[in-house]
Amino acid sequence: MLRELLTRDRIQVIEEVPTWEDAIRLAAQPLLDDGSIQDSYIQAMIHNVKELGPYVVIAPDIAIPHSRPENGVNRVGMSFLKCHKPVSFSEKAEHRVRLLFVLAATDNDSHLGALSQLTEVLSDPNSLQILLTTDSIEEILQLIQV
Repeated sequence: MLRELLTRDRIQVIEEVPTWEDAIRLAAQPLLDDGSIQDSYIQAMIHNVKELGPYVVIAPDIAIPHSRPENGVNRVGMSFLKCHKPVSFSEKAEHRVRLLFVLAATDNDSHLGALSQLTEVLSDPNSLQILLTTDSIEEILQLIQV
Protein backbone atom coordinates (compact mmCIF):
# COMPACT_ATOMS: atom_id res chain seq x y z
CA MET A 1 0.00 0.00 0.00
CA LEU A 2 2.73 2.52 0.92
CA ARG A 3 4.64 1.97 -2.31
CA GLU A 4 1.45 2.50 -4.33
CA LEU A 5 0.79 5.83 -2.62
CA LEU A 6 4.30 7.21 -2.24
CA THR A 7 5.50 7.19 -5.83
CA ARG A 8 8.46 8.96 -7.45
CA ASP A 9 6.33 11.91 -8.57
CA ARG A 10 5.16 12.48 -4.99
CA ILE A 11 8.65 12.67 -3.45
CA GLN A 12 10.64 15.91 -3.26
CA VAL A 13 14.08 16.64 -1.80
CA ILE A 14 14.98 20.29 -1.25
CA GLU A 15 17.57 22.32 0.64
CA GLU A 16 15.23 24.45 2.73
CA VAL A 17 11.86 26.16 2.94
CA PRO A 18 11.25 29.45 4.79
CA THR A 19 8.21 28.57 6.93
CA TRP A 20 6.22 25.57 8.07
CA GLU A 21 3.25 26.86 6.08
CA ASP A 22 5.39 26.85 2.92
CA ALA A 23 6.61 23.36 3.82
CA ILE A 24 3.05 22.05 4.03
CA ARG A 25 2.10 23.74 0.75
CA LEU A 26 5.16 22.37 -1.06
CA ALA A 27 4.82 18.90 0.45
CA ALA A 28 1.16 18.72 -0.63
CA GLN A 29 1.72 20.12 -4.14
CA PRO A 30 2.13 16.71 -5.86
CA LEU A 31 -1.24 15.61 -4.44
CA LEU A 32 -2.84 18.84 -5.65
CA ASP A 33 -1.21 18.44 -9.07
CA ASP A 34 -2.54 14.90 -9.58
CA GLY A 35 -6.03 15.73 -8.31
CA SER A 36 -5.86 13.68 -5.09
CA ILE A 37 -6.67 16.79 -3.05
CA GLN A 38 -8.13 20.23 -3.54
CA ASP A 39 -6.49 23.48 -2.42
CA SER A 40 -9.00 23.61 0.44
CA TYR A 41 -7.26 20.58 1.96
CA ILE A 42 -3.93 22.42 2.07
CA GLN A 43 -5.62 25.42 3.68
CA ALA A 44 -7.29 23.13 6.23
CA MET A 45 -3.96 21.51 7.18
CA ILE A 46 -2.39 24.92 7.76
CA HIS A 47 -5.44 26.16 9.67
CA ASN A 48 -5.38 23.08 11.93
CA VAL A 49 -1.76 23.68 12.93
CA LYS A 50 -2.48 27.37 13.61
CA GLU A 51 -5.51 26.45 15.73
CA LEU A 52 -4.25 23.30 17.48
CA GLY A 53 -0.49 23.78 17.54
CA PRO A 54 2.16 21.52 16.01
CA TYR A 55 0.28 18.24 16.64
CA VAL A 56 1.39 17.02 13.20
CA VAL A 57 4.98 16.77 14.47
CA ILE A 58 4.95 13.16 15.61
CA ALA A 59 8.65 12.92 16.55
CA PRO A 60 11.75 15.08 16.22
CA ASP A 61 12.35 15.70 12.48
CA ILE A 62 9.03 14.10 11.40
CA ALA A 63 5.65 15.64 10.62
CA ILE A 64 2.53 14.10 9.08
CA PRO A 65 0.30 17.01 8.05
CA HIS A 66 -3.30 15.96 7.42
CA SER A 67 -6.89 17.08 7.81
CA ARG A 68 -10.39 15.65 7.59
CA PRO A 69 -11.49 13.97 4.34
CA GLU A 70 -14.35 16.42 3.88
CA ASN A 71 -11.85 19.30 3.69
CA GLY A 72 -10.95 18.46 0.10
CA VAL A 73 -9.73 14.88 -0.37
CA ASN A 74 -10.69 13.35 -3.73
CA ARG A 75 -8.80 10.06 -3.27
CA VAL A 76 -6.32 8.49 -0.86
CA GLY A 77 -2.83 9.87 -1.30
CA MET A 78 0.52 10.49 0.32
CA SER A 79 3.43 12.73 -0.57
CA PHE A 80 6.84 13.29 0.96
CA LEU A 81 9.02 16.37 1.28
CA LYS A 82 12.54 16.05 2.66
CA CYS A 83 14.26 19.31 3.69
CA HIS A 84 17.97 19.33 4.38
CA LYS A 85 17.60 22.27 6.76
CA PRO A 86 14.85 21.85 9.36
CA VAL A 87 11.73 24.01 9.34
CA SER A 88 10.30 25.04 12.72
CA PHE A 89 6.66 24.38 13.58
CA SER A 90 7.16 26.22 16.91
CA GLU A 91 9.93 27.75 19.00
CA LYS A 92 10.66 24.38 20.61
CA ALA A 93 13.61 22.35 19.31
CA GLU A 94 11.51 19.17 19.18
CA HIS A 95 9.22 20.84 16.61
CA ARG A 96 11.96 21.23 14.00
CA VAL A 97 11.13 19.04 11.02
CA ARG A 98 13.04 17.72 8.00
CA LEU A 99 10.66 14.96 6.88
CA LEU A 100 7.06 15.84 5.97
CA PHE A 101 4.62 13.15 4.89
CA VAL A 102 1.29 14.61 3.76
CA LEU A 103 -1.55 12.18 4.26
CA ALA A 104 -4.86 12.48 2.43
CA ALA A 105 -7.53 9.99 3.46
CA THR A 106 -11.05 9.57 2.11
CA ASP A 107 -12.35 7.93 5.30
CA ASN A 108 -11.16 6.70 8.69
CA ASP A 109 -9.78 3.37 7.43
CA SER A 110 -8.49 3.45 3.84
CA HIS A 111 -5.09 4.92 4.72
CA LEU A 112 -4.29 2.77 7.75
CA GLY A 113 -2.28 0.13 5.89
CA ALA A 114 0.02 2.72 4.34
CA LEU A 115 0.31 4.59 7.64
CA SER A 116 1.27 1.38 9.41
CA GLN A 117 3.96 0.65 6.81
CA LEU A 118 5.25 4.23 7.08
CA THR A 119 5.44 3.85 10.86
CA GLU A 120 7.55 0.71 10.41
CA VAL A 121 10.00 2.58 8.17
CA LEU A 122 10.21 5.59 10.52
CA SER A 123 10.63 3.35 13.58
CA ASP A 124 13.72 1.68 12.13
CA PRO A 125 16.78 3.75 13.14
CA ASN A 126 18.72 2.77 10.00
CA SER A 127 15.86 3.70 7.66
CA LEU A 128 15.27 6.97 9.48
CA GLN A 129 18.95 7.86 9.22
CA ILE A 130 18.90 7.19 5.48
CA LEU A 131 15.82 9.40 5.06
CA LEU A 132 17.49 12.19 7.01
CA THR A 133 20.75 12.07 5.04
CA THR A 134 19.98 10.98 1.48
CA ASP A 135 19.51 13.18 -1.58
CA SER A 136 18.44 10.19 -3.64
CA ILE A 137 14.80 9.64 -4.54
CA GLU A 138 15.85 6.14 -5.64
CA GLU A 139 17.13 5.38 -2.16
CA ILE A 140 13.88 6.68 -0.64
CA LEU A 141 11.85 4.50 -3.00
CA GLN A 142 13.90 1.44 -2.00
CA LEU A 143 13.20 2.13 1.69
CA ILE A 144 9.44 2.22 1.22
CA GLN A 145 9.24 -1.00 -0.77
CA VAL A 146 7.96 -2.82 2.32
